[in-house]
Amino acid sequence: MKTTINILCDNSISRSGFIGEHGFSALIERGQEKYLFDTGPGMSLPLNLKALDKNLKGLKKVFLSHGHYDHTGGLKWVLEQTGKIEVIAHPAVFSGHLNADPRKPTEFPRYIGCPFTREELEDLGAAFTFLDRTQETDSGIWFLSGIDRDPEKLPEDTRLVLKQPQGLVPDPLIDDASLLLNTETSPVLILGCAHTGILNILDYVQNAMHITTLRAILGGTHLMFYGPEVLDQAIKRFEDFAVDLIAVSHCTGMNAAIRLANHFGDRFMLASAGTVFTF
Repeated sequence: MKTTINILCDNSISRSGFIGEHGFSALIERGQEKYLFDTGPGMSLPLNLKALDKNLKGLKKVFLSHGHYDHTGGLKWVLEQTGKIEVIAHPAVFSGHLNADPRKPTEFPRYIGCPFTREELEDLGAAFTFLDRTQETDSGIWFLSGIDRDPEKLPEDTRLVLKQPQGLVPDPLIDDASLLLNTETSPVLILGCAHTGILNILDYVQNAMHITTLRAILGGTHLMFYGPEVLDQAIKRFEDFAVDLIAVSHCTGMNAAIRLANHFGDRFMLASAGTVFTF
């Protein structure tokens, strides 16, 4: 079965006619079925869908990688197009995610979670399925969630916090999730932001799912929040999986993207808005 992944939202664009927006969204087409992975902040989704000559008619499911606004902000518009539809996410997707700017210690942290309440979205037709463990949600589509984390392999994004009775604490982003798609050859791994840690995710794919090769790794890697030693480890792990294509976006960062491009050469791409991948 042919799998096509259309990048609908990213910080950058691949060609004229599209708009860039901080966030991520991808439309996945497998045969006659359509799935949406994340929705971006909201503005770019309808415009870039139109630019790709695509629509959400017949959309089967929506997957959310986590509850940040730049991945959930377009969900209300999506529901207005689809009506009732299954939305798969971790049960902590509506956590009170905050961003504390270390350059402005006197300012109260900014809310960066989902812009809508669960009730608002359910009124529009969202039928939530909450998964806190990895599960095959459709044939050949795995929602990777609840992965054990080695703290040494987590991105050091100290801006992200939660408000607790004792004060502000680091946000563990326990709602972080990824997708694994079976293809005619090896699986494709799609990341929203990889807050779980790309190394932790790859360890899980290998050790728990017994997958040793990946056709591609696409999406936000959060590699901009690692030092050069961990970036080298990530490159080694990508090579361990004999990855044919590394296509990064959103939270990867320019320095990490350049390092990956230098190493992988023609196996590297930017997964910018408007880019279409076919497997």
